[in-house]
Amino acid sequence: GTVPMAIRKTLFYLCVPVVLLVVLLLVQGGIAHCRACCKPTHGFQLLDRLLGSAMVVVFVFIPSLVRTIFGLFACVFVDTPTTEPYCAAAVGRFWIFDMDQQCFQGYHARWAFGLGVPLLVVLCLVPPVAI
Repeated sequence: GTVPMAIRKTLFYLCVPVVLLVVLLLVQGGIAHCRACCKPTHGFQLLDRLLGSAMVVVFVFIPSLVRTIFGLFACVFVDTPTTEPYCAAAVGRFWIFDMDQQCFQGYHARWAFGLGVPLLVVLCLVPPVAI
């Protein structure tokens, strides 16, 4: 089947920082290469600049990435069972990014556990351990 719109938006939000980081590193590498043609520099200076730029991009985007990843698990309660003559239209927990999708049912469970858990481990545990 097709990928639901909520998942496409989430993937877009997760990919934008990575694309921006790659573009930034390519531009900086290109500028450094052009400068090297005119004036030779040490290789470690370029590496230091690239690593510094990468760290800035990572620290700027980590909060929004983590918020998006936690959004994969965000659910809200909708309606509660009621007694006659009233009727609850939709009872249960629904995913905040797609209110038609029940929490951890169907595609939401696959994406939350298949994408969300590994990304939480990578973005929430790896940076503190690396520092």
